[in-house]
Amino acid sequence: MTRMPHNHDHDTSRNGSGTSLNDSDTSLIRLARSLSSEQAARPALVGARTVTYGRLQADVAAVASGLLGLGAAIGDRVAIWMDKTPRYAEAILAALQAGCAYVPLDGGQPPARVESILADCEPVVLFTDHRHLELLAGRELPTSVRTIVVDDDTGRQMNGAGAGTGAAVGAGARRPTAPIRPWAAFVAGAAGHVVFLPTPERDDLAAILYTSGSTGTPKGVRITYRNLATFIRWARAELAVGPDDVFANHASFNFDLSTFDLFTALSVGAALWIVADDQARDVPALAEGIREHGVTVWYSVPSVLNLLTRSGALTADTVRTLRYVLFAGEVCPIGQLRALAARLPEETELYNLYGPTETNVCTYHRVRPQDLTRDEPVPIGTPVPGARVSVVDEDGRTLHGPEAFGELIVAGDCVTPGYWRQESHPAAAGHREGRHATGDLVSYEGDSLVYRGRTDRMVKLSGYRVELGDIEATVLKHAGIALAAVVVDTQGAEPRIALYYTLDPGARRPNLIEIKRHCAQHLPRYMLPHLATCLEELPHNANGKTDYHRLGSGTAGPVRHPQAVPGK
Repeated sequence: MTRMPHNHDHDTSRNGSGTSLNDSDTSLIRLARSLSSEQAARPALVGARTVTYGRLQADVAAVASGLLGLGAAIGDRVAIWMDKTPRYAEAILAALQAGCAYVPLDGGQPPARVESILADCEPVVLFTDHRHLELLAGRELPTSVRTIVVDDDTGRQMNGAGAGTGAAVGAGARRPTAPIRPWAAFVAGAAGHVVFLPTPERDDLAAILYTSGSTGTPKGVRITYRNLATFIRWARAELAVGPDDVFANHASFNFDLSTFDLFTALSVGAALWIVADDQARDVPALAEGIREHGVTVWYSVPSVLNLLTRSGALTADTVRTLRYVLFAGEVCPIGQLRALAARLPEETELYNLYGPTETNVCTYHRVRPQDLTRDEPVPIGTPVPGARVSVVDEDGRTLHGPEAFGELIVAGDCVTPGYWRQESHPAAAGHREGRHATGDLVSYEGDSLVYRGRTDRMVKLSGYRVELGDIEATVLKHAGIALAAVVVDTQGAEPRIALYYTLDPGARRPNLIEIKRHCAQHLPRYMLPHLATCLEELPHNANGKTDYHRLGSGTAGPVRHPQAVPGK
């Protein structure tokens, strides 16, 4: 497949949104306060409904005024748990406009996990919708929550819980909660108020993204304006994007991939198609959306691109507008990349992006024609501006030269300041110095880095970072299960989460469906076990620790119940 040479001759000093590459870190992330009449009329958000830049600016300003009217201050947290629609994006932007940090929660998160996250981040406001509000019935909310704002786009009634009421979240709530206000009433209450919007500093908190934690409790990655701007500034300089582009926002807003879609698109005046939750893996819906909206920039995990490729959905008519296709979050097998490239227009640029949540994207590699002839995945590439990388051995010594093989360390403006309220975390000292040990093993290929695996048990599944210990901690909450060990089974076509466990004496063995139901109360769907095998005992190594290698190789020892039932 022949590709056009990359061209950087375009003018990146200014774009159609009226902002330049030299704008401050905060202005890159927050909506512009002034728009030309032409820009105001252009579509900003498309999908379930279309929102122009003028309408978006007005709505975001009104919601931000409502937040400030409640006394929200710079650094306060605003949590969002609702279905993925343009309203979700408006809530994010309003939180930022008010100087607050947004805390995005996936709409599919179980209520118990949401309760845990809210208790940890202590938001001043929770934006939600009717369906998720009902799921909070009986849940304890932190006293920090001053108001619950409910999206009333559908016109549904709130069972008597109106603006300014002190109604509980649900009839089963253990204590009164903050007042529940419909979105429209919340916005109307701020109408006509003259509000001076605060201006955060570049190192102020912009977001907290919660990821899987090894103790069974989610941990929040703190992200500053400086961190986000480092990534967005690179994206705008590297890609020739502007007002005529249409970005696809496929990733959940609690996934760091979404920061590229949302902030790059809006900072250059482009349109953003927000892919609804129920369309995320719906091949016909995705293909139709790409065609209908004329998507020019696509960014997702490789597994979704592979789904589109294998289905035959990437027809010439579907892909004709695609200018850039970017992927990250997991390794893209070279065969899948070749199949994808064969279905895209010759001028479409492919990019492999890399970086954990703690650094967002810190390296990138533009796929070249010769890369498609490789026998192994393409490199993760070279650092973005503002990032510095090094490779160290087990003793922390920096390795140099073509034979270097070790853990990747990232430093610079892309590195986040650490985890929310976890100053004693082992990585905290490094984060305070602007350095993050990724836990990823890499080697060099010329000037490019090549991913070689993990140093610990953190894995990537369907683009999500999964701590296997998090799953184990949840399984052990099940009555009757004594010990649990989780590995990734790679024998099938797709990697699967395999659980091995032992029982307490006399306990009844739960089947896989029961285990999945139990885990679903605490974990998102992508972390549920696909296989479950009950053993007489877990294997151990010479140090007395669980021997995960034997579990992964299928030589675990005596099996009490040999049939591990595949997950649905």
